[in-house]
This record gives sequence, structure tokens and C-alpha cells, in this order.
Amino acid sequence: MLRRTFFFLAGAAVARPVVAQSRFNVLVYGSTPAGVAAAIAAARTGARVGLVEPGGHVGGRFSDALGFDEINRMDESSYGGLFSALRAKVDEHYGAPTLLPEPGVHEKLLRAWLEAERVELLDGFGSARLERAGGTLAALGGADGRRLEAQIFIDATYMGDLLGQAGSSWKLGREGAAQYNESLAGVRRVIENPPGELEIPVFHSPVSPFRGEDFLVPMLHGMSDGARPDGSEDPHLQAANLLACMSKNPDNRVPFEKQPRAYSPAEFEILARELARLPELRYGFGAIPNDKGKMNESIARLVHWGYVGGCDGYPQANMTSRRELWERHKGYTERLIWFLQNEPAVPEALRESMREWGLAKDEFTDNDNWPRGLYVREGRRLVGDFVLTQKDLYEDNRKEDSIALGSFPVDSHAVRRLATKEGVINEGGFLVHCPVYELPYRALLPKKSECTNLLAPVGLSASRVAFCSVRVEPTWMALGEAAGAAAALASKAGVGAHEVNVSEVQARLKEGGLPIKAKG
Repeated sequence: MLRRTFFFLAGAAVARPVVAQSRFNVLVYGSTPAGVAAAIAAARTGARVGLVEPGGHVGGRFSDALGFDEINRMDESSYGGLFSALRAKVDEHYGAPTLLPEPGVHEKLLRAWLEAERVELLDGFGSARLERAGGTLAALGGADGRRLEAQIFIDATYMGDLLGQAGSSWKLGREGAAQYNESLAGVRRVIENPPGELEIPVFHSPVSPFRGEDFLVPMLHGMSDGARPDGSEDPHLQAANLLACMSKNPDNRVPFEKQPRAYSPAEFEILARELARLPELRYGFGAIPNDKGKMNESIARLVHWGYVGGCDGYPQANMTSRRELWERHKGYTERLIWFLQNEPAVPEALRESMREWGLAKDEFTDNDNWPRGLYVREGRRLVGDFVLTQKDLYEDNRKEDSIALGSFPVDSHAVRRLATKEGVINEGGFLVHCPVYELPYRALLPKKSECTNLLAPVGLSASRVAFCSVRVEPTWMALGEAAGAAAALASKAGVGAHEVNVSEVQARLKEGGLPIKAKG
């Protein structure tokens, strides 16, 4: 008789009688773009697939207004497959190439696609209970009593919610430079001898961080000379933000008419000083059809949408605590928008351009028109028998078991905002280009001694440096597609994830138009 261990995902599950039980060949947890790709690829490979979504909405950041514009920094030879198929569906809907579809449209297209591919979508699953039987995962139990068994599990969540409770080793935060011999690792006030083109160095502003002689202005995390040395290991996470969908159409705009609760212009004093130094600075919105735009953060200035230092603890938090952190970011964003639209310290031209925008009235109607997810840029990462590192991006970047390609730069947003006598440093924020590199199947696997039937295409086994390049939706969708195909083949052969014939996986991916080998 198998002994089962129970774990709880994203909060304590409510004990209820079992009302339904299903058995799947492949169970995908998380309907992120990678999860959608994994589910479709597994279904096309002949598996019975369940796609579990803890909340009530499908599409992850695609349904939060992110869109496809990450490809602007990628080599076009490095993506294809189901990602390109989804882009074609979006273009067909709008009748023209569209990088930033409306969030509601994106979700509707994804739902229709999953239905057409006969993927069983189990959304609104709530908090979940994970059952283990020795070194394998056995089932997921939902808060509503549903119990789902599977041969192979795929964690496609952004925060690694399944792998975090599966008995697998994982890591959060920045490794030290010495651990994997990575020049970009750890605390970073400056980038010296970058392994590729340094497009955006760590931003240093000459604005004074002091109020009077002794007091720091708000939104700083202390003095630089008191922080950890460059290259040191560090637990903090890079800035998160809300990918709000904005509108400048008066008939579809929810204006910011009321001063937010707890608002004080002092919170943005450092920003006011930066705008006084560079009055020509503007906030931009990506172009979404029907007079909409998306808010996202830049890493090149102190002018941030992101709430630097505000998402520490988010990956490990339960659903209630995550919502509290979401509310904190929402409050910060509301106050920032009010500041930019109303304060005399903001240059008049910027105030006028900002006042054209409000939240899109027809988006996120069940959440006061705010996106449901928080754009937290890093979660748990597997520590498998193989760990992808900086060297695998820049030097040893060809892999025999390659199942996807990456090419996005190593992109880290500010981690801590530090003060010096000369100004302010957005510590940890930089962007370094890299060549097209091959991603090995090994990186999707936990240590074999820890778990044998789990694949992690999002929180893959990677150092934080390598993860900062992999962590974009086109690459994650490719890894999800590979994980789905591999999971279905493992189920069909009756073997664990580590025993899959990778050549068969590669053949399936090539048939689907996914590039897996770099040119040259």
C-alpha cells in the first residue's frame, strides 16, 4: 500500500467531501501561456490532459495586457511553434498584425483554443492539496472536493507553486557570483566586463537622496556603503508592477478623479527631483487596439511603475497574503498616477499627457478594472541535477538534448534602491544581450532522487542570471510545448519524466514548427 504525503498549495485547503475524481495522463497546474502550450502539446501527442487553474481566468500575463512585444528584443529564429500559432489567431481576430491584443480578447482566444484541442480545463480550482507517494506525485485535491490523479505533472505557474511542495529542491533570489562563476550574479551596483553587449547599465542618478543633512527621502532602502558587496548572494526580488490596461477613449475610460487613500507627495520626492533634473522625461504606454495602452516598467530610469522592494515574500505566500501584496502594489500605482496627473512638481506637459489616460472600463470588470495578476518577475527555480547558468547562455550554448531556444537579454529590474553621497543607484537593474542559445530537456527536471514525474517549464532549473533571460513568454511557451510533448510520451511509454526518449520529443517539436537548434 502506497503511503501518501499531503501538501497544501497557495493556502490551506478546506476539508470537504470528495465530489468528483478524474484520472489524467498529464495534469498541468497553472494556465499561464506555458501551461496552455503544455496542455495543447500533450493533447496533440495523444494524452488525456487536465489543465488546472487555481483562479477563474486563463492566460496568465497574456490576459493581464503583456502581449507579444517581448519578441522586439529576441532573435526571430528563436521562437515558433504554438507561440506563433497563437499570434496568428490574434492577427486573424484583428485583421492585421497585432503585438498587444486586448486582455479580454486574448483570454477568449485562449479559452476557445483549449476547447478546440479537447483540453479539460478545470478553472476556479482554488487552493489545492498535493498528494505524494514516495518519490512520485499522485494527485491534486481541490478546495471544492475535486481530486485529480495523473501519471505526469507539469508545474506551469509563475511562482513554482507545485514544485515548491513536491519535495524538490528550489531556490529564490540571487546566488553569489562565486557559486556558478557568473559575472552578472549577486548584488550589482555596476556591471564590469559583461559577457555580452551591455544595453542598459545599472542606473545611477545624481539626484540628492537626502532631505536636509541627515534624512533620506522616501522609496530608498538605505545607504550603498552599508549594503552587501557586489557579487554577494541576496534574497531580495526585483521590482514587480501591475500591467494595467489603460484607455484614452473618454467613453471607455475610468478616470482617476479621487485622491487615493494615504496619498502624500512626499512618497515621490525622489521622482520629483529626477523630473526636475530631466523635465523632458515621459511615461509611455504600449499601443493596444481601440485606444488602449499597457503600463509596464522601464529599468533605465528612476521613473518606475514598479514598486521596488515591494514583492519580497510573494512566491512563498498563500493566496490571502498574495492578495494583500497585490493591494499594496495597486495602492502604490494609484498614488503614483495621481502624483503624475496632479502635482505641480511634475512638468506640465507630462501632467497633461498623463491626464488623458484612465483604466479601460471594459477590461477586468470583475476586479475594478485592474489586472488580476501582479507582474512578479521571479519565483521559485528548480535546483535539479543540471542547472542552467550564465556559461550556458554565452559559451557552452549548444546542447544535445535541446528542446527550445532562448535569445532574450539577461534582464533584471531594480532590486534595491540605494543612496550614496553622489546620488541614487537602482541596484540590480541592468540588461545584457546574449546570443541564441539552446535549452536542454534536463533543465525541466527535478533531481531524480527527489521526484520522478514532474516537469517545470517555467520555474526551470536555472541560476538567477540564466533565469533573467529565459523568463519571457515566447521562451516559456516553447518550454511548455516541450514539457507537454515529453509528458505525453512518458505517459504513453509508462516511464518517468527522466526516462523519456528525448529524440522522440525533439521530433514532435520539429513537426510542430518549434525551432530547437540554433543556426550556425
